[in-house]
Amino acid sequence: MTADASIVRRLYEARAAGDLASAAEVIGPNVVWHEPYDYLGTINGRAAVIAAIEHSMAETGGTFTLKVTDLLASDDHVVALVDFSAERHGGRMSGREIGVFKVEGGQIQEVWFYTAEDPAAVSDFMRG
Repeated sequence: MTADASIVRRLYEARAAGDLASAAEVIGPNVVWHEPYDYLGTINGRAAVIAAIEHSMAETGGTFTLKVTDLLASDDHVVALVDFSAERHGGRMSGREIGVFKVEGGQIQEVWFYTAEDPAAVSDFMRG
């Protein structure tokens, strides 16, 4: 059985709409969320993930965007190819990342993000 890519699509659609309640519905309560950036690291639990998303939205004045360019599904994982951009303190950053999602029971249980950008540069941008 192929992993359900519609769950991951719903996450990105909810985030694009600023609907974090709907985003939370597709994130498992005990999710493990692995970010490649020092300022985030590994985040444990739905509440902590939503708090991190809220913080990024606030820090970028709502300019942080994610655009899914493709979704691929295998028996066990969904892979999202995503373009991101954000503005902060007069600067702008954009790039591409890949999210590898473990979806079970209609929710995201674990995700690993990999970036095509320098993780330290992204961290500096989000902290600075």
